[in-house]
Amino acid sequence: MICLKGLFKRDILTNQGTRLSKIITEKLINSEDECLVDFAGVANVSPLFFQDFIFPLVIEFGSHALNNRLRLINLKDEHLSSYQAACDQTSAYMDKLSARQTRSFGDISDLTCELLIKARELSRRDPSEAQVIFGINSSMAGFFSNMDIELIRRIANAGIICFKPRFTPEFATRLAAFEASEIDVFLNIVGDLEDVYESEYA
Repeated sequence: MICLKGLFKRDILTNQGTRLSKIITEKLINSEDECLVDFAGVANVSPLFFQDFIFPLVIEFGSHALNNRLRLINLKDEHLSSYQAACDQTSAYMDKLSARQTRSFGDISDLTCELLIKARELSRRDPSEAQVIFGINSSMAGFFSNMDIELIRRIANAGIICFKPRFTPEFATRLAAFEASEIDVFLNIVGDLEDVYESEYA
């Protein structure tokens, strides 16, 4: 269980939502158990907190999965009012998120993002099938299954087109750490991309 008062040492929560979202994402990825979030002792919560906390989780896992695996306890009427206010501002939040994530790669980035999301879903559900369909090994399937939506977007925004040649978890991790402007790579090149980028970016 995550006790918000103990975690943040505050009576009022405003800009702590992003940190909480990352903590819960890690818990939901690494465990099948229900995740409890306790609001006891928290006097007030801003709509921004709920936006930064809940919305990324919905994008990451879907509302159905969250309903089954995430439970908020000791919510007061004031908390629920802030949550409703956050939901009333969903369009503005998504517009802001979209603007922040926009890159110049357009269709290439979108296609890769969709492929990576599919690879992640299949790697979580059936790693053996993911290995066959995407031509990856067990280590790469494990890497895909643990990717969050932020990592997927960073890799997609690098301008990657497809999964050929096969890149390793280590290379994908390094790639995600680069700025998009540093990378102009198309994975239809024959050979091992680690050999191509090892010397330049090591």
